[in-house]
Amino acid sequence: MTNPSLDAYQQVFGMAGLANRAGGYNGFGIQLQQQLQYDLSFYFNNVPPVKIMGQKAPSTADPSVLPVLGNWDLVWGPALIEEKNEKGVPTGVADNALYVAKCDAVAFPGGPTLPAYVVAIAATNPSSLYDWETEDFAVSEVVNWTTYNPSNFAPSAYNGNDPYISKGTATGVSILLGLESPNSAASPNTTLQQFLAGLHPEPGTAIIFCGHSLAGALSPTLALYLKENKDLNAFGVTLVYPTAGPTPGEAAFASLFNSKFPPLPPGWQQQSGTYQSWNTMHWNDLDVVPHAWPVSELEKIATIYGQATTNMTASILNTLQKMAIDDSSKSGASYTRIQNQSLPGQLQNSSSSSISIKTPPATLQDYMLQLSVQHVSMYNGIPATGPDPQVTGLILPQPLPKPDVVKLVPGVTAVTEFEMIMKIINQIIEWVFSHYTLVEKENANIEADK
Repeated sequence: MTNPSLDAYQQVFGMAGLANRAGGYNGFGIQLQQQLQYDLSFYFNNVPPVKIMGQKAPSTADPSVLPVLGNWDLVWGPALIEEKNEKGVPTGVADNALYVAKCDAVAFPGGPTLPAYVVAIAATNPSSLYDWETEDFAVSEVVNWTTYNPSNFAPSAYNGNDPYISKGTATGVSILLGLESPNSAASPNTTLQQFLAGLHPEPGTAIIFCGHSLAGALSPTLALYLKENKDLNAFGVTLVYPTAGPTPGEAAFASLFNSKFPPLPPGWQQQSGTYQSWNTMHWNDLDVVPHAWPVSELEKIATIYGQATTNMTASILNTLQKMAIDDSSKSGASYTRIQNQSLPGQLQNSSSSSISIKTPPATLQDYMLQLSVQHVSMYNGIPATGPDPQVTGLILPQPLPKPDVVKLVPGVTAVTEFEMIMKIINQIIEWVFSHYTLVEKENANIEADK
């Protein structure tokens, strides 16, 4: 078979995006897991059949996928979790998700051709308030990495010497390590660590951890934990490909990660593409999310798309920026990115659903639509629609192939981009009120502006 059109970096990034598919649906946990498994059967071989969707046998990847993504098998999962809110009510969305795929021969640019496993972790689900509050935004408290036990941890005072991660990152890694592959999925009834312990990979086999957004923080942290726990000793090469991630920890943690995960294995040659570095967090410089949580970067987010043209929008954005800076600073730890590479973003006048976007933003919707485009579409590429020309993505030239018709598991409903944006806006306004009852002090006169 000829090599796929996407190089190894792009294949891995594409698989991280596939883990996010569950974020586009509403339903109960088991239904969402079946939907994700069914979706993955279009892209991978040997996905166990989802019987409720009429599948009788393990999948064969769609012919449109192989020339682009390559020939991959699903070997573990997918597993996901639907959390409960503070009242014990299920969230109705996938709050975290994870799967593992394998290819027998991956041609690494500047390196050898090796068997490879990819551990793909889902991004923040924009519909999940749990993700936002418990994982993404939980940065005011920190956890000492030297004593971190995923099954039993607590925040502690920052001592200025040891490496620390945010409480949110510690929570996310704990959740991922606790996920079990369901009975009807690949390698059923095992956790990721149990699955890895049962592998006997060929010499030199690579394992790659990847994820976008929230998973851009979780993937390097999970990889470092498993490496230090000696769970990855059977692999010849361990790599991470995080994208668009918020910062998981402070300076000592970043230094520790960088020392354990150099940008290239020994003897591999650096490539020319800005997206072509392993163990490096790649981020669009117009993407708000990777500006969290270094204070110097947070200071840019209110005006990253230009000064808002209405007092209401400017006030809300300034308040959000101040809240983020306050939370980032509270523990005394100085959040510091792991080794990283910025990619040049480009402001867009419409969303991927052809919704018009004003730049600079006139409303919070304009800001959030632009954020959505910059955080997702600009990495994947934007197909031409109507008068809008095609936009080449920062990592993928264009989105991966997809089925002509999306079939839904009974009980699952799809979420449109606009619905997702409106949920985010509502969650942000609720977050403002829950954190600052006297928002007027920041001139965020939300009631008057409604």
